[in-house]
Amino acid sequence: MTVITSTSIEAHLQAFESLAGCRLCVHDHARLFTDSDGRHELNFDRGSHRETYAFCGAVEREFCLENCMHRLNRRVERRHERCFLKRCPRGSIEVVAPLYRGGNHVGTLFAGMWGARHSHAGHGLPPPERAELQRLQLILPFFADGLLAFCLSRKDVAAQQNNRKSEIHDYISSHCRGPLSLSDLAAQLGLSSSRTGHLVKELFGESFVDLVARERLLSARHFLVNSDYRMKEIAQLCGLGSAEHFNRLFRQRVGLTPGQYRRRYRNTLI
Repeated sequence: MTVITSTSIEAHLQAFESLAGCRLCVHDHARLFTDSDGRHELNFDRGSHRETYAFCGAVEREFCLENCMHRLNRRVERRHERCFLKRCPRGSIEVVAPLYRGGNHVGTLFAGMWGARHSHAGHGLPPPERAELQRLQLILPFFADGLLAFCLSRKDVAAQQNNRKSEIHDYISSHCRGPLSLSDLAAQLGLSSSRTGHLVKELFGESFVDLVARERLLSARHFLVNSDYRMKEIAQLCGLGSAEHFNRLFRQRVGLTPGQYRRRYRNTLI
């Protein structure tokens, strides 16, 4: 169980829930809510609708992943909205506030869950009050911005002393869920690909390919310990392609299979 103090992320989330009268779920794509030792700072069920709401837990897993994660992420990355209502085809409504760092989608806050008035799904969820939804749509994006700023302000100061190194790390960590090439990073830095490759090696002591792989595997380790995602789902979330490639790379770099890593570390880090 996460230790809750007055300055913890959980304390802020629980205070918001108490004031707003609704539950918050969090999708963390870039390990924003981890401490300096890499430990997750959110309660285990915070990142899972299926763990939080009986309605979601009763729906097919693949359906939930497609609608609440993949389709939603595509919408956010296409529209860059500050806040919107998400309507599930099975009849639920949530208020959603994406988290952006440098214009990149790095996480999502979901507030509340209500049943659409005209739904025939028999979900048993309370109907939404229009005024309540409007208030949440006003305050949730401001809370999301403040929460993100709070998380980023606590990151290791030493890593921020080298602005170029920090810029490269932030870009890779924000983009490694999808295809990412050396030329992409070079364009971001305004350098040639050759110069960018040399700079990465100089600052990080490893090649661009190895740096991206390390960042993806850090994300994979995070999800193995702090979520109930399956191996193929983690592979997709971390830009690692198939479950087979994920398993092979993970074992090569970490010395354990993903399943062995999950069994060994989940109970010790949560």
